[in-house]
Amino acid sequence: MRYLILLTLYILLQSVALAAPIKDFTANYNLYHNEMYIGQSTRNLTTQNKLLTFTSVAKTAGIAAWFVNMTITETSKLRFTDNRLHFISYHYNEDKNGKNKSYQLHLDSPHKLYNSYTKKHYPAVDNMHDILGFTVAIMHELQTGNREIKYTIAEKKKLKTYTLKLLKQENLTTDKGTISTLKMEHYDPDTKRRFTFWCAENLGFLPIRILNINEKGDENLINLTHLNQKAINLHLNLSNEESD
Repeated sequence: MRYLILLTLYILLQSVALAAPIKDFTANYNLYHNEMYIGQSTRNLTTQNKLLTFTSVAKTAGIAAWFVNMTITETSKLRFTDNRLHFISYHYNEDKNGKNKSYQLHLDSPHKLYNSYTKKHYPAVDNMHDILGFTVAIMHELQTGNREIKYTIAEKKKLKTYTLKLLKQENLTTDKGTISTLKMEHYDPDTKRRFTFWCAENLGFLPIRILNINEKGDENLINLTHLNQKAINLHLNLSNEESD
């Protein structure tokens, strides 16, 4: 009897350990370029066993849509094994004023990444992710207690290493009150490039704001406006100003 109890407990623990770490969700964001509203993005996560599919559809809106009619669709696939999320593939498709561009990244083997844009193979290093899927991986890392996260990101033309470090806990002001977040940031002093994430602990460390400042100093910001998850249906009006 004792053996059966221990065996049952072991099976239950294994099933918990192998379950996908993040619940399915749909999140809507407003997009800004140098503080000007330029579009909207919908991000959707679905899980099936240990396979996660993360999709983003971004469209121009407001004044920007007068000049450019653009839709960018991205899809990342990840697998959850060994208590980590692992890159499988990434697909990028851009429809700009009726002209289409696309490229793919995928694993040809456990040790080789193929980039259809550069038509080259790259080594599939540890902690490798794409520019979309790594935002889900960050959520999982923060859930496990990690506060310094290092990834190799497969970008359009190359592989680049990013290290996100916890700057501080910070409250962001919304029309629903304040939301407590962990402010995580990567900063490259050579290029002056900066990536900042505000991840809400009560929302599974979902990034509710992401700021990207490029080498020229241009700012690209996304703010969460709506989250639909099991037991959560949240509408937000998130101020563009930071609040302690």
